[in-house]
Amino acid sequence: MKITSVDDSNLFDFSDNDFSIFGTEIIVTSTNGGENWRTGSTHDIIWTDNISAKVKIELFKGGAFQFTITASTFSDGQYPWDIPGNTQPGNDYKVKITSVADSNVFDFSNSNFTIFANEIIVTKPNGGENWQTGSSHDITWTDNISAKVKIELYKGGNFQSIITDSTYSDGQFPWDIPSDTPLGNDYKIKISSVDDSNVFDFSDNDFSIFGTEIIVTKPNGGENWRTGSTHDITWTDNISAKVKIELYKGGAFQSTITASTFSDGQYPWDIPGNTPLGNDYKVKITSVEDNTVFDYSDTAFTIFSSMILVTKPNGGENWQTGSSHDIKWTDNISEKVKIELFKGESFHSTIKASTFSDGQYPWDIPNDLTPGNDYKIKISSVDDSNVFDFSDADFTIFPTELTVTKPNGGEIWQTGASHDINWTDNISAKVKIELYKGEVFHSIIKSSTFSDGQYPWNIPQDVPPGNDFKIKITSVDDSSVFDFSDADFIILNTTDVEYLSNFLPTVYTLYQNYPNPFNPSTKIEFGLPEESGVSLKIYNITGQEVKVILDNNRLPAGRFRYDFDASRLPSGVYLYMLIARSNVSEKSLIQTKKMILLK
Repeated sequence: MKITSVDDSNLFDFSDNDFSIFGTEIIVTSTNGGENWRTGSTHDIIWTDNISAKVKIELFKGGAFQFTITASTFSDGQYPWDIPGNTQPGNDYKVKITSVADSNVFDFSNSNFTIFANEIIVTKPNGGENWQTGSSHDITWTDNISAKVKIELYKGGNFQSIITDSTYSDGQFPWDIPSDTPLGNDYKIKISSVDDSNVFDFSDNDFSIFGTEIIVTKPNGGENWRTGSTHDITWTDNISAKVKIELYKGGAFQSTITASTFSDGQYPWDIPGNTPLGNDYKVKITSVEDNTVFDYSDTAFTIFSSMILVTKPNGGENWQTGSSHDIKWTDNISEKVKIELFKGESFHSTIKASTFSDGQYPWDIPNDLTPGNDYKIKISSVDDSNVFDFSDADFTIFPTELTVTKPNGGEIWQTGASHDINWTDNISAKVKIELYKGEVFHSIIKSSTFSDGQYPWNIPQDVPPGNDFKIKITSVDDSSVFDFSDADFIILNTTDVEYLSNFLPTVYTLYQNYPNPFNPSTKIEFGLPEESGVSLKIYNITGQEVKVILDNNRLPAGRFRYDFDASRLPSGVYLYMLIARSNVSEKSLIQTKKMILLK
């Protein structure tokens, strides 16, 4: 430092020695280059600084920002980083630490460090396996190491035993499971490098080690079984010996259900009517040959007497959606009851959450209820869910139905004519009748008419001819109740020709009349590949028009026939001409054929 007199520049002085000016700084010390950190592990990021502000720590890969490790932490020189398991492996990582208060104060790792993934992967057992004591199984894994590996057994997350402290990293080790291994479903295998204990892997999920066993599955707690009813006692086992089944109440032996039965996993139990009631029952199943192999129900189940009896529907009834029926029952309770609907033994819906236990409830069956013959009613006490009853057998809910019977496919109807549209139904609501052509809505025939199964339809003259018509009939009250004609019917706008079939010719065709020569009548046939305007006329040999059969009439695709009566004409040669022009494309035909009348 120099200090000088303003009046006399010869008067001045310097500091005797140098002094320092320093800036605010952060210095990353770890990770600072060359470290190898594994995904899923925890490492301390370390730095020095002379600031009091908090710092932000970021991860960079290949010089590009990767993600923020922490947006703000105390500038105390250390931060424990749990490296995410999904961090991309690489050897080009750096850490950047920045002052939160001044982004100009920061530091990067001096050199790159490496993040690497697990190099050992356990493949078996890897979760869900069931291995029995005394058996032998291969432990398998994959790795990318050359060092030997150690294999350990863990139970419930705790070290259990060393299976082998060193074996070649060849991906397979045969394990003879000791007979005295504790049973459990919470086992995992750990395989680690002998040279580097940081390189290891566990089974992804637990596997089971089981011994000779019996497991009661039903009743296993919470069941409500009624005296006088029959229920299957079920269990699983891995034994071949027969089993004994006993009943316990309040932890004390009550009775032997069967002294010996096959170990096939199921026994039908007719619960005696005089069995004492209680909610503290358990079943015990024991191997006949080894009484140390047994199991109890996990928790208590209940044996109760009937206090509610469903009487209607109780099996065999047929109830229609949209109708109303009384659900009936008898009971000996004073509290309210809940009424539920079950389908296929599974809960479907609540009919009434609470109603008086007066033995009757009027049920309006919803229109959208799925039809089925496997319904039951359950009625239970609101105060005690253990007091309930089901319908003894299934009853049926059937849908509101409507079926078109005419026209239902193949009919040939003429514009201007009247035909009855017929149907069957089990509804009282009115119906709407519509006409469809080529699966597309065409027009409303009647917006509302009585559901009496018949409606007389005067077919309008302006309905286009076609062979692809259907009728749709729909309930006015419920549009989900409807039916279409099963197949197409035909509408023609002329009675002069007969529609032979809906066989579709591929080309326009005028066939030779038959018989020919004829007296006094003959048949003229022609084929149309598409809906067309058609003229069919007869001329004498001089070209004079003697008969107009069709004059640009619209006809659908198909084959047609005209019966020509020439009883009023003299013998001679006559010509018949067909002119057909498609209404849907550019196709057309003009063709003339000769016929001979001989009297």
